[in-house]
Amino acid sequence: MKMLLIIACLILFQVNSVAQLPVNKVYQQIKEKSIHRGETNWHQVDSAFAARLAAAKSAKDTINSLVRVFEMMNDYHSQVIYNHNAYANFPDFPDSIFQKLRPLVVKAQQESGRIRTQFLNQQVLYVQVPGIQAQGEQVNRMAQALSDSICRYSQLQPKGFIIDLRLNMGGQLSVMLSGLQPLLGNGYIGGGVDLTQKETKRFEMVAGNLEINKKAMTSIWHQCQGSFEQMPVAVLIGPVTASSGSITAIAFKQRPNTIFIGEPTADGYSTGNDYFYFTENLLLNLSTEYSQDRKGIVYTHSVHPDLLIDGDVDFDNQDKDPGIKAALNWFRTAYDR
Repeated sequence: MKMLLIIACLILFQVNSVAQLPVNKVYQQIKEKSIHRGETNWHQVDSAFAARLAAAKSAKDTINSLVRVFEMMNDYHSQVIYNHNAYANFPDFPDSIFQKLRPLVVKAQQESGRIRTQFLNQQVLYVQVPGIQAQGEQVNRMAQALSDSICRYSQLQPKGFIIDLRLNMGGQLSVMLSGLQPLLGNGYIGGGVDLTQKETKRFEMVAGNLEINKKAMTSIWHQCQGSFEQMPVAVLIGPVTASSGSITAIAFKQRPNTIFIGEPTADGYSTGNDYFYFTENLLLNLSTEYSQDRKGIVYTHSVHPDLLIDGDVDFDNQDKDPGIKAALNWFRTAYDR
């Protein structure tokens, strides 16, 4: 009898937990704020969401009713975060593509937060900028580290730069943009727009630091000797470049003397996202805007290279990597401009 009572209490607790999740409020926020809302058949989505919710027997089932909404919207970038676990809609790749992407994803996870530099041919500074996760004081510390990784080579007078974003699956955008400011320069570098093309976020570099809608995001000091903002830059991108990695790439778009080399970035992951908090253990990371570059060109899906290089990457041997080899070939003509 005691065991039956415990089981009954557990079932009641589970049912109450499901009932207490404010998923209808989350769903309404998606309908009102998602950048994909204008291309969504809401009559069909409403029915599917209601059916999934009615059939839910656990908190996980309830959260997955929102994932079904993302599926029907073809939204790959949004997430519901419940009890520190992320629930999202992921692309379904053919086996051939999946086999290509898997080692890149594993490598990107291994390299997260590891900024790597190498001076190539005694002329070009290679900088690997992976995904970088940071919060609080870590933001300034990591942004400073990225800037220092560039500026420490000032005395060698580099003639060009390779910024490798191929392992950048996202993270803290402020770290990446402020850390790369010596190459990006000051002024407007892009932002986000809503469905009407109205600017909702404005990215500007002011005194070497990123400001979003006039709010300073970092406070660091660049130690570079001389200016690099007009020097040739090759930006390497690929199919796992995503989220703030894609937005970092877009910040280099329309920069003078810049080329993009590699493959298109991850489709659907170039949106700007915002967080919405509902309870202590439930929040929504929602795609709310498309990204635009410094000349107002909007990127709704992927960032495409100027020079397509579809080959096996080799992050351990720069002299064999096709993207780096193509960049070095491009520099030979860039120096003469």
